[in-house]
Order: sequence, then structure tokens, then C-alpha cells
Amino acid sequence: MVQNQKVNVASKESTSGHYAVNPKRVVMLDDINETRFVEGDCVLSTKNHTDLNMKSDCLITIQNVYDPFSKMFQKSRD
Repeated sequence: MVQNQKVNVASKESTSGHYAVNPKRVVMLDDINETRFVEGDCVLSTKNHTDLNMKSDCLITIQNVYDPFSKMFQKSRD
């Protein structure tokens, strides 16, 4: 494992970025929904949320939120 490795696991539209710090491996499972499998212990870190210490593998997918004006779901931006 490479120390201080940061892999962006946020949506492409994200303005802040969400990072898996020091994961063993990150695999993109679905490009459309931007779902990633993060293997190994890591820290999920971003500037606008609390850091989370992940003590096992995890699955990360982009949150979809309902826009009442367009009456459609859209990817969360942050």
C-alpha cells in the first residue's frame, strides 16, 4: 500500500471532492451511477464533511436527490 494515496471517489460534478485515503484498491463498478468498491481500511475524507475511518471494505455510490422544480432525480453535487 502506498502511504498518503488519495483516490477521488466523488461524482465528476463534485466541487469539493471526496477521497479514499490509503485504500488497498478502488474499483469503478458502474460508470453511469459512479459506484466504486473501496478495498481495505481507509479514511473517507472531504473538506465539507467529517472524516470517516473505514475499518473494512466499502461500497460508495453517488447520492441522487429529487428536484421538485424539474420533478426529476439528479446527482447530488455536494
